[in-house]
Amino acid sequence: MFNRFPQLSELKGLDIQSYPIHFSLKRLVPGVDNVRCDVNLSREFRKTAGKVVYNLISKHSRARDSVQKREKQSAWKAESNKFKRLCTDVLMSAVNTAKMEREIQILFLAQVTIIKQLLDEIRKQFDALVDRYQEILRKLDISHREYTKELIKLNDEKSHIQKNRKQITCDVAEELFQYIIDILHNKIEDVLISNFGPDSTIPHEIFSNPILHTGSSIDDVFMLERYILLGHRGEDTVTHSAIIAQLKKFFMKLGLHENRDTGKEAPSEKNIKEEVEKKIEGWLNHVDNVNIIFNSALTQNKLNTLKKDKGENGDANRLAMLAKTQDKILNILYKDFSKKGIMSWISSSFEIQPIYRTYCPPLLPLDLLQFLIAPRERNRIEKKLKRLKGVSSAPLSIKPLRQKVSALKKIKPDKHKKYLLKFLEKFIAYNRDRNNYLMLKEAMNWVNLTDTEKTINLSKANHTLYEFLLPHEQEVGEKPIINHVIIKTDVRGSTDITHQIKERGLNPAYYFSRNFFDPITEILSEYGATKVFIEGDAIILTISEKEETPIGWYSVARACGLAINMLKITKKYNVKNKKAKFPRLEQGIGICYHDAPPTFLFDGDNQIMISPAINLADRLSSCAKPLRKLLVKQKRPFNLYVFQKETDNNKDNTVDDSYYRYNVNGIELSPSGFEKLAEEIDLKIIECSIPELQEEKIKIHIGTFPTITGKYQRLIIREDQIRKISDDLKVTGLTENKYYEVCTSSKLYEYVKNMD
Repeated sequence: MFNRFPQLSELKGLDIQSYPIHFSLKRLVPGVDNVRCDVNLSREFRKTAGKVVYNLISKHSRARDSVQKREKQSAWKAESNKFKRLCTDVLMSAVNTAKMEREIQILFLAQVTIIKQLLDEIRKQFDALVDRYQEILRKLDISHREYTKELIKLNDEKSHIQKNRKQITCDVAEELFQYIIDILHNKIEDVLISNFGPDSTIPHEIFSNPILHTGSSIDDVFMLERYILLGHRGEDTVTHSAIIAQLKKFFMKLGLHENRDTGKEAPSEKNIKEEVEKKIEGWLNHVDNVNIIFNSALTQNKLNTLKKDKGENGDANRLAMLAKTQDKILNILYKDFSKKGIMSWISSSFEIQPIYRTYCPPLLPLDLLQFLIAPRERNRIEKKLKRLKGVSSAPLSIKPLRQKVSALKKIKPDKHKKYLLKFLEKFIAYNRDRNNYLMLKEAMNWVNLTDTEKTINLSKANHTLYEFLLPHEQEVGEKPIINHVIIKTDVRGSTDITHQIKERGLNPAYYFSRNFFDPITEILSEYGATKVFIEGDAIILTISEKEETPIGWYSVARACGLAINMLKITKKYNVKNKKAKFPRLEQGIGICYHDAPPTFLFDGDNQIMISPAINLADRLSSCAKPLRKLLVKQKRPFNLYVFQKETDNNKDNTVDDSYYRYNVNGIELSPSGFEKLAEEIDLKIIECSIPELQEEKIKIHIGTFPTITGKYQRLIIREDQIRKISDDLKVTGLTENKYYEVCTSSKLYEYVKNMD
């Protein structure tokens, strides 16, 4: 059979996806019991969660008003909005701590803790609703014995709710965890990706997992409705473990693992089996792989659309080849499953779905499936139906089941294959959710969620307590500055500009204020910047970071974003000034980071900042006149170039003293600032070729950061080597040192945007 498998060349079009989850708590410090992590979760959040869960249970159980104490619709909406707000704040507190400790697992711990708390709350509040029924029943029984009908009705409602506990709690969990998904998607994930990279986010399926919602209390009805019916007895051929083994064997024979990771060094013979199995396990968690590997009909639809739109012949040939390969693979698996008796189980499980509610209960879904696939079981099941005929409220006729047996024999192979595709999709979804639940269950066992003062104080004293609190629950007090950034912007040719404006009988102070100082002042709060010093042609700004407030530790990123917008401001006003024939403004900006607090002196009531970063930022913003004359003529693609003279051998100079800069509307970031930026946000390195900018490759670093108001701004940092120049300003070679430009090139940003 396996001789008919596709060749590796045919499998190249199968872009198989893996499903890795970078999720672990192993690096975290255990608490007072030396096993679990001690967690103190916000009390206000837990209290609000309890109210929201109780309302959701009341809603999904349809409990009467006298029992559920339902709030007015407006009050309920306000409570649910409060829950979402508090949950966002708690998660942001976790981001704060994770960033401060530089440990993403702290954020994972926070999410696991919230999941554990909410699941516990659902069980607790369900019991509270039942107790509420019991309390009202007791009061009616004692005080109002004449209300017999009301007692009976309330008791029936209570029994119905208890009977449907699993469905009610599952519905509540589904709605509740959708709140969490929305919070993560709208409020948290951008922050995580910006700080820790794309692997820091947890897939939404973790929270929308039906197995998590039902608390692993799964049965055949649950499997039939949510996934696919699987056996769990020793004699059953279609169990979870059996299908996993069959699919692993199938993929091994198919050789798909040999077609992955081309160009990489092959694993050693000792580890090859383990690596291949791990790779296949990743594939068996990704639902999209069913369409990628087996679904030729979907590929054929894409091909038909391509032909209709008159697409490229190469794409059409690729899709046609892919569809043939997918057909071949599906046929092989279909024949393999048919020989092993798996196909009859699969098709029968889908055939019983429209009728199983008629028979279950009192029968089990597996009874119906056995009736269809095992002739020896039919007499037993028929006798069981006859015994229960008088017990069930609905007539339990054997006729529809016999009709299904006949219909099953007439099903054509094409329909069986459709059932197989559907089975694979649902099976892989179940396998993914099952594995995710087991992983999450293990993680929840590592969480010691405590609110006892003794445990909290003991764990805190030993520096083993993880706290996820609301801002007002945390210890207050002004935090000391731990580091700072200086932004220096220098206006080129301010003396000439002042002279030109005075010649026209106008006020230079008003010109600079309207075009430069005032509009820049308006955007400082967006980046958390404050003024240090202002003079006629320059502004010095600072952004500080404070101890234990990592939620705001974006000083360099925000300085870069502020500098970009400062240049945008002058560019905007230059357009207006050109029309009015006013002088054009040009800037040079330097950004320097200093890993220490500044020194403050006071001249009367005036505070004066002293920092070594001010002098360096001044150098970074400067521009050597000879270089400007030379490079302006050459029309270079970027606004910043840094050189070092070969003949500069003054031993008293610092490294930066020997540098010569061309900085016209450019932004230079100090090397220490770049290192800090790489700690603040996740930077992706790209070497790109953009011929319309320059012939040589351009090395850039890309990332995003949040402003004070939560808006996200993209940064592109160009990295280049400092070149040596002779006295006549000719490039003679490269140095080992680098410089960094915060880019504003529209072509570069367009290039990066097209990569998204």
